[in-house]
Amino acid sequence: MLSDAMEGIEPPASCTVIATGKGGVGKSTIASHLAAYHAARGERTLLVCVTSQDDDDLGIKEFGRGIRPDGEPILDGEGLYRSIHGRSPLVPVREVRPNLDVVPGGEAVGEVQQLLMYRMMTDGAGVALSLARSLAPIARWYQHIVIDSAPENDSLEQLALGAARFLVVPTRSDSSSIKGMRRISRNFKAVRKQVNPHLRVAGAFLYASNPTATSLHNEVKEDIRKVLGETTPILSTVVGYREKPARNARNKGLLFSEYAAMLPASARSYDVAAGRAKVADVVPEAIVGLSEDMNTLNNEIIDFCRRAA
Repeated sequence: MLSDAMEGIEPPASCTVIATGKGGVGKSTIASHLAAYHAARGERTLLVCVTSQDDDDLGIKEFGRGIRPDGEPILDGEGLYRSIHGRSPLVPVREVRPNLDVVPGGEAVGEVQQLLMYRMMTDGAGVALSLARSLAPIARWYQHIVIDSAPENDSLEQLALGAARFLVVPTRSDSSSIKGMRRISRNFKAVRKQVNPHLRVAGAFLYASNPTATSLHNEVKEDIRKVLGETTPILSTVVGYREKPARNARNKGLLFSEYAAMLPASARSYDVAAGRAKVADVVPEAIVGLSEDMNTLNNEIIDFCRRAA
């Protein structure tokens, strides 16, 4: 998407993009939890979902969370598309959680790619700053901004990178995930060289793995540095693979910490056996460890972004 060099626009001082070159590595979950973690600390936070996937870890669409603005609909990526199409400020769903506003992603985000390709003829590399320019008018309202970037789409990845100051890269241990990082590495270099010289790699890390598999982790660290560069900071936190509690939390539109808080009042297996409850009513005890891992990861991401600054 990038071509001619052009004058850039400085991104917000605390804007982090979670991006990688392959889907299915937990990117959207990490982005939503990082944004909510900032908000829970009393910091006004904005989450921008630049993805056409219907990821809704916060329950905005299915459970109606947040205050939707009057006027035209903004769910399913329609608001994001309309802002970029009209070169106008982003319009978020407010108070999805206390102190947390969200610009939702969804199907309409896929149409942004076609719009950017069309505008290449007149705007050149400037199209990569389309999100940055729609974000700028409202950025001063927020202490932190987190961007969830679309995987496997160069145009949308460049759009997200053009608006951010820090890049955080999650990966799984499989070879296709490692290879997928080559795309984000290529887009990072192009965006930083041509439109956003403020962009920095804050760190990369392994997500959803066995925390005790240290030999595997060392191999992945070597692979990450081969792709992203030998000086790439590597986060030490490994969020363990716990599929059932993670899936249940998402299905309920809850953060891991919110789901873990339900454990004391949860139904038990004997309640299910007695017909007093359903399996879905039982909160897995593994959610506690998952919530703790995610909080530790959030703290480390924040620390690494601070170092990168």
